[in-house]
Amino acid sequence: MESAASIGGMKATHSIDRLVPQEASGHSTARITSAHWHLRRRDALPLGEAIPLWFAISSPLIGLIIGFLGAWFVTWLTS
Repeated sequence: MESAASIGGMKATHSIDRLVPQEASGHSTARITSAHWHLRRRDALPLGEAIPLWFAISSPLIGLIIGFLGAWFVTWLTS
């Protein structure tokens, strides 16, 4: 009984549980019409991961902008 409970927890879909034993063995040609497909929504990015990701992406971009502005300023001063 313990293995049956653990197998039930490992199944990805529960539509298999609705089959009668003859259909589950694969010898039946009956089509399953009551199986519903549920698309899983994407999980939101947790805040603890979003903040470091934002800094990892934005820091090089901010550095490039400051670098180009600094280069422009130096060329403006020397011209």
